Amino acid sequence: MTTISRTIVHAVILSVSAVHSLTARADGGPPYPSGPSVWVPFANATQVGDPSKYVSPQITVGFNSPNATDVHPTFIVTMDTGSTGIIVGSSYFTPPTNGTLDPSFVGPGSETLTSSGFQFTGDWYETTINLYGASNTVVASSTVPVMAVTKVSCLPDSRICDPNNLPAAADTHYFGIGFSGGAGQPQGTPDKNAFLNVTSVTGETSVPSPGYILSTQGVQIGLTSSNTQGFSLIKLEPLLAPNAAQWQIAPASANVLTDWQHARGTITVNGTSGSAGILFDTGVTTGFLTPPIGVTPQVGTGPTGAECNGSTPPSCAVSGTSVRVSFSNGTSPVASFQYTVGPNNGAQNGNPVSPYAVSVERNGASFLNATVRFLQGFTYFYDAANGFIGLKATGETPTQFAASIPSAMAVEGVFQCFFSWAGPNFVSPPSRWYDRLTTPKYKWPYTYIYYQHDQIYVGVSSGNLASGNIPATTSNSVYTLGSDGQYTNRGALSDWLAAAGCQ
Repeated sequence: MTTISRTIVHAVILSVSAVHSLTARADGGPPYPSGPSVWVPFANATQVGDPSKYVSPQITVGFNSPNATDVHPTFIVTMDTGSTGIIVGSSYFTPPTNGTLDPSFVGPGSETLTSSGFQFTGDWYETTINLYGASNTVVASSTVPVMAVTKVSCLPDSRICDPNNLPAAADTHYFGIGFSGGAGQPQGTPDKNAFLNVTSVTGETSVPSPGYILSTQGVQIGLTSSNTQGFSLIKLEPLLAPNAAQWQIAPASANVLTDWQHARGTITVNGTSGSAGILFDTGVTTGFLTPPIGVTPQVGTGPTGAECNGSTPPSCAVSGTSVRVSFSNGTSPVASFQYTVGPNNGAQNGNPVSPYAVSVERNGASFLNATVRFLQGFTYFYDAANGFIGLKATGETPTQFAASIPSAMAVEGVFQCFFSWAGPNFVSPPSRWYDRLTTPKYKWPYTYIYYQHDQIYVGVSSGNLASGNIPATTSNSVYTLGSDGQYTNRGALSDWLAAAGCQ
């Protein structure tokens, strides 16, 4: 690279908005099979996909067992990646008539939803549950232990649970598909995850691999060589049980030999960074933050309905609190997201991944619950067999520039470095550049920026084969798309990072 034009400088500025586009294999992931997968749409996909709504996804399920009640042959249930196991009351499931003497009895049950403070107790019974697709048809079935809830209680000092106004145990219905049960859910082991223990798929002779992909529209059960392409992978560490008794009878299912810890990332709160556990939790809209050592965010009352208002005193992070999360593959960044607490100590306007509010915890290891809002920025997968999660940034890019769809966000510091470098080094007169700096319309988390003044798209490609009117592109190369509809490869991103000294 011998010359640098103004157009290329534009491309460099864009490149830091979403670099490190990695495929599953490129990031050290395993080869995935070409076996079946099954689509389970969200019953409330319209609401989940609307950035102005703060809702958890729901799916349609039903029991297929001689022990199941016919009061609700099918019902809609919240799908939660922050817990593991299906817990239902007598309005939805009837245990065997001989109770704990029945061969399907697994053992006494207990699960806690720590964010809200609800405790559920009952008994686990192995049964078959059906998963429903479009037109209310069964698309797959799983055989797993299901907890017949007999009692609901509250943790001491819980945020939401009110011991004087408890919901009826009979009305409980919750569908946990997460991992890393932890102290609140020692019985939340992989054998109880219906998405990992599919026993039959309609129209198929084999079953999916143990894993799933989430978007705002539904869940794809089963990871394959095709549906895992384009994800940035984050390796998980095995979760060791505190003691054997807490693992119930089986610590894992026949399909999954271990459970996994939460993803580890770097969290930066108001400029102070540290390693942290990160939970991608579809069950909540309020985030939960235990900041790194050395920073104590101010707290106050949040928007109506925020779970942090239930603390005494309220523990909602105040407006202006900045939170950034980044992940690395050990040598380079692979994904990140960030937000700043907005007006009324609530969501940041215009940032789709911003939670409804953020509850600050003062004690414990550094941690962030990313809430269901992560689905507004990323498609997400969980590989239970090999211990990976995957992230792929989403967005409605122009079809002619679909090659630029990213799989990760770049380091914020690199982004700031490029902006401070570009003006004085490559624009004459400099004031002309700063006028243009306000013109780009950048829509997070796309990998391109549209410059209205020049009528040009600039972006970084994640690499793709030629398809229709979209030419083949090279991964991590800077491209421009002009008003004439022509692509131009402006060179490798690494060259521009080196030229700017912003690596």
